[in-house]
Amino acid sequence: MLVQGGYVNMSDNKVCVIGGYDLLAKAFYSELKKKEDLSIFINVDDTRYINRRGVFNFKIFELKKILQTLKENKISKLVFLGKINRPNLSDFKNDGIVENYLPLLMESFKKGDGNILSTVVKIFAQNGFSVLSPKKISKNFFLSKAEIGSSINKNDKIDINKSIKILNALSKYDNAQSIISVDGYIIAIEAAEGTDNLIKRTVNIRKNLKQLNKKSGFLTKIPKKNQSKLIDLPVIGPKTIKLILKANLRGIAINTKLTMVYKKTELLKITNENDLRIYDLC
Repeated sequence: MLVQGGYVNMSDNKVCVIGGYDLLAKAFYSELKKKEDLSIFINVDDTRYINRRGVFNFKIFELKKILQTLKENKISKLVFLGKINRPNLSDFKNDGIVENYLPLLMESFKKGDGNILSTVVKIFAQNGFSVLSPKKISKNFFLSKAEIGSSINKNDKIDINKSIKILNALSKYDNAQSIISVDGYIIAIEAAEGTDNLIKRTVNIRKNLKQLNKKSGFLTKIPKKNQSKLIDLPVIGPKTIKLILKANLRGIAINTKLTMVYKKTELLKITNENDLRIYDLC
C-alpha cells in the first residue's frame, strides 16, 4: 500500500465505518469518501438518525441487517469508530443471527466494556471481515513525533510515570483511560463521566485546593492495558486542550500511535500559542 498525503492508498478496497456518527467519525468518514466514494457508514447510535448518502441507520443488535448491508455493498474491511452508549442486552431482539452470539456477549458484559468491544471484533472476524485500525486508513487523525514536543523533562516525568502505573493497575478492572496528577499527587481519575468532565472536575478540585493559579500537572490519557488496539482508541481535540488550559495544567501525555485527534491543526495551534506540552508515550 502507498501513502499519499497522509492517506493510505486502498483504492482496491471499500471500507465500512461502524459506530456512532459523532464529530470525529463524521470527519473521518468525510475524508474516506473523498478517496473511496463507495465506502459506507453504518450508524448504530439509535439516538440519532443520519440522513446522508452512504450512511445506513440500524439498531446495534440488528446484526443480520448489518451483515446483509455489508454483503450488498461488497465490503470486506471494517473500521469501528464513534461514541455509542453501552447497549442493554435485555433490549436485544432476535434478528435471525444476533441470538447466536448472545451467550458470548453476556459473558463479555460481565468483564467490562473492553471485553465487549473485543468480542464484537471477533464476531465480525468470524463472519469473514477484516477489522482495521483507523490509522491504516488515514494518518491525518494521529499526531506524529515531528508535530509534538521533545523528551519528557524530569518534573513532568514524576506526574506522568505515576499516572501510567495507576492506569495500568486499573486496567484489569476495565476502568479508566485518563488520570490527572499535579506535583506528584493524583488529583482525579476518570470515571464513567469521560475525559472532558474529568478535567472540569479537576478545575473545581484545584480551585478548592488553591492551586488553580499555578501552572502544573498533566493529563495522562492512554488505552487500557489489555484493550483491543483496533477499537475504542482514546480521542483528544481542541476542546480537550481548552479544558486543560482552564485547569491550568502543563499539558497532556498520550500514546501518539493509539490516540486519535479531532481537528489536529486547531489543536496544535492552541497548544503552541499557550506553551502547553504534548508528550508521546509510545
